[in-house]
Amino acid sequence: MPQDLKAYSAILGRESEDAQYSALVPSCRAESELWRYQVELDRLGWSRWAVVAKGDHKLIGYCGFSPYGDDVEMSWRFLPEFRGCGLILEAAEAVTNYGFGTLGFARIISFSVPDNNLAQGVMQQLGMSLECFEGWSSCIVARYSLSSVYTHRL
Repeated sequence: MPQDLKAYSAILGRESEDAQYSALVPSCRAESELWRYQVELDRLGWSRWAVVAKGDHKLIGYCGFSPYGDDVEMSWRFLPEFRGCGLILEAAEAVTNYGFGTLGFARIISFSVPDNNLAQGVMQQLGMSLECFEGWSSCIVARYSLSSVYTHRL
């Protein structure tokens, strides 16, 4: 995990668009999150997965699920240089299909601050609908959701 920790810390610690949507990143946050994801993976069989560049296998982000009350939340974060080129949508589509098709989720939710147009664009391209606004940490976030097509056939 040491090589993962360094690469993941770079994703979390970048001065980037993400900084305005996240709390300040303490130095122990990356390690804490990686251990939490591993525990979720061991316990649930799913979590957030690493996204690596095809050529050099460099960690460029993550995309995956985390439990959120009775729901399953999908989230992602990518290095700035890998945004806006379709990789986030590609990862989110693959993860969504895996969640509905293989894991059998009935519904997936995702959150975004109202002015994060990139994230909301990905959610909308996935077919997610704006469900509500709610308070989270020190800001208001938009909750988007998508239900499995299989639940509509029951």
